[in-house]
Amino acid sequence: MPKLESIAQYEITKELGRGGFAVVYRARDTRMGREVALKVIHNVPADEAAFIQRFQQEARTAAGLRHPNIVPVYDFGDADGTLYLAMALIGEGRTLRDLLAEQAPLSLEQVLPILAPLADALDYLHQRDPPLTHRDVKPANVLLEGEGDSLEVVLTDFGLVRSMEASTELTRSGTILGTPAYMAPEQADPKQWGTITPLTDVYALGMVAYEMLTGCVPFEGETLTVLHAHAYEVPPSPLEFVPDLGDDLAAALLCALAKPPAERYASAGAFVVALKEVAEARTAAAEREATLEQLEAQARELLDAGEWLEALDCCTQMVRLDPDRPAALEMLTAAKEGLDQERAEAVERRRLEERYMEGLQLLKGGKWKQAITALEEVAAGNPDFREVQNKLAQARDELQRAQWYDEAIAHGEAERWPEACRTWVKVLWGRPGYRDGDAAKRLLDATEGLLSQFEALGKGLKQQQRDLKQARETVMLYDSLATAVESKDWKEAVEVGERLLQLAPDLKQPQPWLRHARRELERQATLDKDRMIWEQDGKEMVRIPAGEFLYGEKKEKAELPEFWIDKTPVTNAEFARFVEATGYQTTAEKEGTGRVWTGDRWDDVKGADWRHPGGPETGIQALLNHPVVQVSWEDAVAYAEWTGKRLPTEQEWEKAARGTDGRVFPWGDQEPTRELCNFGENEGGTTPVGKYSPQGDSSYGCVDMAGNVWEWTASDYDKSNKVLRGGSWDNYPGDALCAHRGRYPSLNRYNSVGLRCARGSP
Repeated sequence: MPKLESIAQYEITKELGRGGFAVVYRARDTRMGREVALKVIHNVPADEAAFIQRFQQEARTAAGLRHPNIVPVYDFGDADGTLYLAMALIGEGRTLRDLLAEQAPLSLEQVLPILAPLADALDYLHQRDPPLTHRDVKPANVLLEGEGDSLEVVLTDFGLVRSMEASTELTRSGTILGTPAYMAPEQADPKQWGTITPLTDVYALGMVAYEMLTGCVPFEGETLTVLHAHAYEVPPSPLEFVPDLGDDLAAALLCALAKPPAERYASAGAFVVALKEVAEARTAAAEREATLEQLEAQARELLDAGEWLEALDCCTQMVRLDPDRPAALEMLTAAKEGLDQERAEAVERRRLEERYMEGLQLLKGGKWKQAITALEEVAAGNPDFREVQNKLAQARDELQRAQWYDEAIAHGEAERWPEACRTWVKVLWGRPGYRDGDAAKRLLDATEGLLSQFEALGKGLKQQQRDLKQARETVMLYDSLATAVESKDWKEAVEVGERLLQLAPDLKQPQPWLRHARRELERQATLDKDRMIWEQDGKEMVRIPAGEFLYGEKKEKAELPEFWIDKTPVTNAEFARFVEATGYQTTAEKEGTGRVWTGDRWDDVKGADWRHPGGPETGIQALLNHPVVQVSWEDAVAYAEWTGKRLPTEQEWEKAARGTDGRVFPWGDQEPTRELCNFGENEGGTTPVGKYSPQGDSSYGCVDMAGNVWEWTASDYDKSNKVLRGGSWDNYPGDALCAHRGRYPSLNRYNSVGLRCARGSP
C-alpha cells in the first residue's frame, strides 16, 4: 500500500499501528481542526459491495456509542475506494499489549483498574437494544493513557475488521484470519458451542485477564491448533505459570473460560466483581494478619512487662480474629496465669498487711505471744515486709523480759534471792527503766533479801545442809524434768514433775512444764485409741471408724460399722508362730506343690509352700519380715481364727485402703512409682512389710495395701472364686487400684498372694 499523505479532509502525520486489514494513523482533521486517530481499511475486495455496506452500518453503530471507556467515532467514509474511520486520538496509541510486553505478569492490584472499565464498556454494549458484541477483545484493542489514578482505559475496534473477516472465508498458509488466542469456543466451533453472544466477550475478557496475571495465554501455536484447543481442551491452570497466584484467583479465571457459555460469568461486570471479591478477601486477610501480628507483638511486650490484664485483652482480640492461632492460645494461657498469680499475690499482700497491723496492735497491747505468732506469719510470707523483722525482734525481747520478770518474781516469792538477783539483772540489762522502775525496785528488794539470807547462814548451817541436800535432789529432778520435756518423753516428765513438786511444791517453773506434759500425754492417749496391739498375735491393728465411703469403680456410696484391721500383711515370722503353736499343715504342704511366677508364666513347682515360696531351693530365713505367700484361702481363714480375728470383707478392705475421699490409690491419685509401692516386678519378688511406709500408706495408716502381695478377703467373686485385693509385686498399676477386684479359687496358692486380718469393734 503506497504511503498516504491525506484522505478526504484528514492530513496524515504519523503511522501509529498496522494490522492485517487496517493501518491506524495520527491525522489532523482540517475541517474540525483537531487531532484524530484515522483507521484506513486496505485489501477491500472490489466485488464485495456487501462488505462496504456492513462497514458503513457498523461505523454508524460505533459512532452512536457514548461511553467513557469506548473510543468515540467522529467520522467515516469512502475516499476514492479507500474506507476510513476517524476516531478520538487516545494518547500516542499505547495499548495494553505494549504494557504487557514491558511488565507482564501484572498483580491483581494492577489488573483491576484496567479490567473494571473494560468490563463496564462491554456491559454497556451488551445491554443495548439490540445487544452489541465486540467479538475481538484483546490487549491490542485496549488503549491506555496516563498512569496510576489518572489512568484512562479505552476499548476500540468494534467489529469492523470482523466484518471483513466474515466476508472472506479464505485461509492463508493454513491459518484463519483474526486473533485466535482470544477466540471463544463458539467462535472456533459454532456447531459445538452455539452462536456468538455477549458471553463470547466475557470469554475473551477472561483470556485477557489470564494473560495479564500470568504473562501468557493458555493456548499457543498454529491457528488451527489454537482454535481446536479453545473448542475442546481444558485451559492449563494459571498456577502452572504463577504458582503463588492463589487457588481463589485461578478458580475465577477458569470460570470465565468455561467451554459452555452458560457456565461462564453472566456478564463482564460479574467477572470483575468476582476478581474484586478475591482482592477484597485478600486485603481483608492481609489486614487481619497485620492486625494479628501487631496484636501478637503488643501482647508479647505486655507479657514481658507483666501487664497481664492488657495482654489478656490483646490475646482475646487475637483469638476472636483467629481461634486456631497457636501463639494467641499460648499467650492467652500465659496472660491468664500471670493475672491469676498477680491477683493471688495481691490477696497475699493484703492478708500480710492485715496480719502485720494485727501484730502491731497486739504488740502495743502487750500480748507478746500473739504478736510474735502474727509477725512470724508475716515474716514467713515476706521476710522484707515493712519493718516486720524489727517488730518481731521487739516482740520477742518483750516476751523474754516478761518471762524473766515472772521468773524473778517467783524466785523472790520463794526467797531464792541469788536466782532472783541474777534474773532481775537480765530483766534490767539495756532497759534500766523497765516497767517504770518497778523491776529496779524489786532488784533492790531481792538484794536486801540476799543480804538477810547471808546473815542467817551462820545460824542455820545444819538446816542449810539439809536444805542443800534437798536442793541437790531438787536440781537433779529439775534437770531430769527439763530433759524429759526436751526429749518429749511425756510419761517420764509427768512422773519426775510430780516427784519434784512433792519435794518443792513452791517451785513455779516446773508447774507449766508438768501441765504441758500431762496435756501431751493425754493427747497421745487419745491418738492411741485408733491403734492397738492384738494380744494373740502381737500385731498392731488400725481402727476404721463407722460411716460412709465411696466404693468400687463407680464410687457408689456405701456404709460400714466400725471395724479394726491389721496395719500390715501377715509376715512369715507371724505365720510361723501360728504353725508352731498349732501344728497346722497348709494346703500346699499337703498337696506338695505351689504356683510360682517365673518371669513370663505361672508354673506348678513341686515342693513350693509357705516355707519355700519359690521352690525347694528357697527358704524364709531371710524373709521373716516379708509377707507370707503360698497360702490358700482356707489357710488364711485358719490363721485368722487362731488369732481370734477373721478375714476382711472386700468392702472393709477397700475402705481401709481408700478412705472416704474416693482416692484412686491408697496414697492418693498419683500413679504408682517405685517409691510408693512394689509392683510390675520392680523388685523381682516380695519386699519387707512397711518398706514403702509412710509415703505409700492409706489415709488410716494401713501399710502395703497396693502391691507386694494380693490379699485374700472373705467375699465371694463367684461360685468358684474368692475376691483378692491390692495387686502384687508381679502386677502392673491397674491391679493396684483401690477399687480393682482380683479372683482366685479358694484352694489355689501362689507366691504373690498373702493375707491380713480384721475384726469388728470390741
